Amino acid sequence: MMKKSSPLLVAEGVSLTRDTRRILDNVSLDVRSGKLLAVIGPNGAGKSSLLSVICGLWKADTGRIMLDGRDIREYTSSERARRCAVMRQDNTRPTGMTVLEAVEIGRLAHGSGGDESSIVAREMLRRMDLEDLALRDCARLSGGEWQRVAFARTLAQVWKSEHGGVLLLDEPVSSLDPAHQHHLLGAAREFAREGHAVLVILHDLNLTAHYADEVVLLAGGRVRASGAAANIMRQELLSKVYGCRVVAVEDEARGTRALMRLPSLARR
Repeated sequence: MMKKSSPLLVAEGVSLTRDTRRILDNVSLDVRSGKLLAVIGPNGAGKSSLLSVICGLWKADTGRIMLDGRDIREYTSSERARRCAVMRQDNTRPTGMTVLEAVEIGRLAHGSGGDESSIVAREMLRRMDLEDLALRDCARLSGGEWQRVAFARTLAQVWKSEHGGVLLLDEPVSSLDPAHQHHLLGAAREFAREGHAVLVILHDLNLTAHYADEVVLLAGGRVRASGAAANIMRQELLSKVYGCRVVAVEDEARGTRALMRLPSLARR
């Protein structure tokens, strides 16, 4: 029997209230070494709020976040940054800075600077096919180009983390064309396979089914289902939670499966 990978990041019983509204209600999840965990759900499900709690931007009413078996609050900010990197939707691009310099920022928590930061940054640009943009001013990038650079910077932050790094990605492919969506998520999954862990918030059900090892399905601030992707990405369950018809289309010749969202279910 294959040994189950260990959790690098754990959220236990997280609840959150903002402006008298209950946004998260007793949410728990594990982000495991070697795995890519996708968090999905309708708009307003609490996905980005959960990420804000996990990365320490918001303080939960109840619950705790554990990083490698320790309460995340026990780590210094630099220790936490070396182990856990966040790519948020509102990544503000720097001005007057080249792409290479922007990616090098990801190494600040390591205190190395100089040649080591440049070497890691260039490797991240190579992985993301961004080498030709290394000297371009970030202000001149398209939205999709900047999203790929932001991912490269996030990856650089936890690159070769001694005890396993954690990537927290909030809708990292929202501005990308299909080819670059696959490229970025493929790079994230490859990072997980190297012994790290990835949590990614996604809207696209097909991308989720293709890249996620495990899935947490949120709705109304609660976990509606969690487990192996094959057990969660089912048309009956997704149709019920999303409030629209989700059908699976099989291509037996290619061994692929697509999920299609159809118009909303008639309300009675």
